[in-house]
Amino acid sequence: MKEELLQSTQMLLTRSGFYCSRICKIRPSSFDFVARRDNLLLIIKVLNNIDSINEENAKELISISRFLGALPIIVGEKTCSTFLEDDIVYFRYGVPILTLKTLENYIRGRPPVVCAAPGGFYVNIDGEAFSRLKKEKELSIGQLARIAGVSRKTIQMYERGERASVEVAERMARYIGYDFIKPITLFEEIEREEIEMKEIRDEMLKIMEDIGAFIFPTYRSPFNAVSKLLDEIFIVGINDRKIFERAGIISNISRVIERKSFILAEKSKVKFIEGIPVIEKDELKRVRDPEELIDLLETE
Repeated sequence: MKEELLQSTQMLLTRSGFYCSRICKIRPSSFDFVARRDNLLLIIKVLNNIDSINEENAKELISISRFLGALPIIVGEKTCSTFLEDDIVYFRYGVPILTLKTLENYIRGRPPVVCAAPGGFYVNIDGEAFSRLKKEKELSIGQLARIAGVSRKTIQMYERGERASVEVAERMARYIGYDFIKPITLFEEIEREEIEMKEIRDEMLKIMEDIGAFIFPTYRSPFNAVSKLLDEIFIVGINDRKIFERAGIISNISRVIERKSFILAEKSKVKFIEGIPVIEKDELKRVRDPEELIDLLETE
């Protein structure tokens, strides 16, 4: 079932003009593939049952996406108890979850306006538009509170842009129109999530950090870190027994996300793996700052 959904998701994006990476078969992995169309970069995880995502995978997926300027999306079909509805955004540990149909509508310029949260379904309110419409209809806070069936304090929260349940929004919309309901901006939702920095365990990544590189280590991805050298973002692999398998995926992902990559190795008989430059540990130790490391990569 997951394979069918995975193939359908990739086919949808390809037909919609996205350049998709190969599907990552290496496990564990916080995502299945990446896709780009112009400036929109998506990092996709496909799950039949969205309740099977764990917090560690979700947090790494969000962090990688934030560093790469991407939008993480889980495409799913059901929870443990029910099937997902179309045109509704669900969340698990901060990651937006869409059905395949909702994803199709989103990439065609029809973003969802309803999200699922504890207690039911909700809409985002444009506080300024809400206040303007209330004044145009000459409704007081108390009158609108009675119409909506909520407290005066809740109406004041709506004026500040707090979410309202679908039922309450519908009652208010009968009197002031629907223009106060705004689409859910998935990038804004992701920006609210905090990035949890992780301990750097690998010695070579620690050397890079000492040089002055920013390092975000990953433990559930085909690459081992996202690094920032000066103003450039790189994805980094570390040589191990699966490096030739992982290098193919890393190289493919690099092309899609339009970021450079390199591999760190204790020793290596080759200068490139799948077109990715390899830097040996001794070479890395001689580097004094990020500029030198970038120069080294450009001469490899």
